[in-house]
Amino acid sequence: MHQFSRILAAAIALILLALPAQARWTTYRNDSGTTVPFPDLFAVRAGEGTPRGEVFTSADGRARLHIFAFTNERNESPAQFIKRVIVDDRRKLTYQRVARDFFVFSAPENDRILYRRCNFARDRMIHCVDLRYPRAEKRAFDGIVTRMSLALRPR
Repeated sequence: MHQFSRILAAAIALILLALPAQARWTTYRNDSGTTVPFPDLFAVRAGEGTPRGEVFTSADGRARLHIFAFTNERNESPAQFIKRVIVDDRRKLTYQRVARDFFVFSAPENDRILYRRCNFARDRMIHCVDLRYPRAEKRAFDGIVTRMSLALRPR
């Protein structure tokens, strides 16, 4: 049975590897100016996210996408913001990049990966995508994460 599970996971991963090229993508836009394309993998609208935004999941619930925006009330830089907000052990982060107008990080979260990118706009709004997906499907989600991350607007 263990062998069957591994074969099934590999088959799912191969299907998902082709997803960015074959999936239909749509563009999310909200009143705050957040704009980001996302694949139809996230077809289930799971409700309103907090703050201004929405949550989408895959039909089977294994992957989750939260798109949101909020006011940068403290007028913090990405470095100041991430230092204040990520109070847990930063050594858990598997990837982190902080620039003048955005931050991005990735971290394991049990059997999932958390990936978050937030762009800091000139109008003091912070626009974010938060993805959570199975660790076993990391390679399959790499293309999705990259496309969404690079296309997140405004910058």
